[in-house]
Amino acid sequence: MTIPFVQTHTMFLVLVSPTGQYSIWPAVLQVPAGWQVVHGVACKQSCVDFIAAVRADLPLAA
Repeated sequence: MTIPFVQTHTMFLVLVSPTGQYSIWPAVLQVPAGWQVVHGVACKQSCVDFIAAVRADLPLAA
């Protein structure tokens, strides 16, 4: 059995949950209910970079 999260050739999506949490998700798997695709299909590094850029733009909580 292969695990899509650790395969180097797997393409990914960036998902965001209804509560605003970001996640990297294998593009070959069905998107979980309630989550929205906001980036991808892309390589894992592209998805990591996307989340880093989004987080850098978020205001800090007071």
